Amino acid sequence: MHMSKKTGFFIILRMILILIAEIIVLSVGILIMAIGNLISLGRWQDQTFRIVCYLFGHTALKLAGIRLMVRHHGGKPQGPAVYLFNHCSTLDLFSLTALALPRVRYIAKRELGYNPLFWAISKMSGQIMIDRKDPREAIKQMNRAYKYLKKKRFSLMLAPEGTRSRTGKILPFKTGAFHAAVELGYPIVPVYIEGAYELCPGSSLIARPGTITVHIHEPVDTSGWDRKSIRKHAEEMRERYLAWSGESEEERK
Repeated sequence: MHMSKKTGFFIILRMILILIAEIIVLSVGILIMAIGNLISLGRWQDQTFRIVCYLFGHTALKLAGIRLMVRHHGGKPQGPAVYLFNHCSTLDLFSLTALALPRVRYIAKRELGYNPLFWAISKMSGQIMIDRKDPREAIKQMNRAYKYLKKKRFSLMLAPEGTRSRTGKILPFKTGAFHAAVELGYPIVPVYIEGAYELCPGSSLIARPGTITVHIHEPVDTSGWDRKSIRKHAEEMRERYLAWSGESEEERK
């Protein structure tokens, strides 16, 4: 689609305003979390983190002219769960944090910790940073994370594709998310993000107005799973995402 210089200027200006607004939101969020954790001796950690998530996600989406819709398909988990989401856009971060789901912790690459604002929020809220460049260290970090999540009864949010899709198509699923569900003894909640790629493809920082719909599907019981069947379950779950995305058999190959 052809973009005039005038239109392009306003889009870039909007992105700059979003960046400034998010820096302010994160800075205020750090203050909210610090005061809240101090007053409550850590008991308000999840509540203050959810406030920051809500503000962070909705601020960016509103300023970008994006409407967020949430649709629930079936019942909600009765306890902690492993939430899976398809990852194909920079907007995924804002859409998921805007949900402000209770007691959810995220797995993120360690490089995000180089941003001092993200680092502070991560430390105060107990997020999980993984060094993906060192597989052995990543495994150790995940094993420690499992113990932490179980103790706190936190849910986990991660992308089974392991990385962002640059084409919008569902990538092959890695087994890490499914190992996590088995190790934790949690059900899996599939989350399908619809419309984000069309508004902001891949790693682009330029988004256009529109609608994103987050579909939260019914929890999948994993109590009968074992390590030997994980690959099969991962492929079955990917088939669901392919169906939701409307990809044809030819597009899957």
